[in-house]
Amino acid sequence: MRPLAAVVEPGADFFIEDLALTAIVFDAGEDDVTVWATTVFDDQIHFFHLALTFADLSTLLRLADERGPALDEEVADALAAHRDPPPRADDANDDAEAAEVLPTVLEFITEERPPVVLPAVAMKLAFTYVDEAEDADFAFNIFSLEGIYVRLQ
Repeated sequence: MRPLAAVVEPGADFFIEDLALTAIVFDAGEDDVTVWATTVFDDQIHFFHLALTFADLSTLLRLADERGPALDEEVADALAAHRDPPPRADDANDDAEAAEVLPTVLEFITEERPPVVLPAVAMKLAFTYVDEAEDADFAFNIFSLEGIYVRLQ
C-alpha cells in the first residue's frame, strides 16, 4: 500500500472514488477530525489522511455502507463524552493535567470491524501541506475535503 500523495501532483485538486474509512481520530478540544482512509488509484490501493469537520464526517457516514449510521452514533457519543469529561480524583490538584484530554481513535480494522465502505461516493480533495524541505516534490499525505459527491443510480 502506498501513500496517495506519492502519486498525485503536489498542490493539485482532484477527485477520488472507491473509498474505505479505516480509522477516525479526533481531539475533544478541536472542531475538526482526521479520517484515515484508503482508495483505489491506478488499480492500486493507496492510503491517506483526510482533515474534515464533524458535520462532513457525519455526512460521509450516512452515505456509507450499513455500518455507517452506527459508527456515526459512536462518534457522537465519544465526542459528547469528551466535551464534558468527568473530573478525576487524582487530578484534583493539577489543573493543567486535568484539562488534558487525549485524542480519541475509533474504528481500527479488525475481522469483526472491516473498513467502512463508501460505495457511491466521490470526494474532491486538496493537499493540506506541501513539504518545503529538501524533497519538495513530495507532499505530506494529509488532504482536506473540498466536496462530497454521490453517484445517482
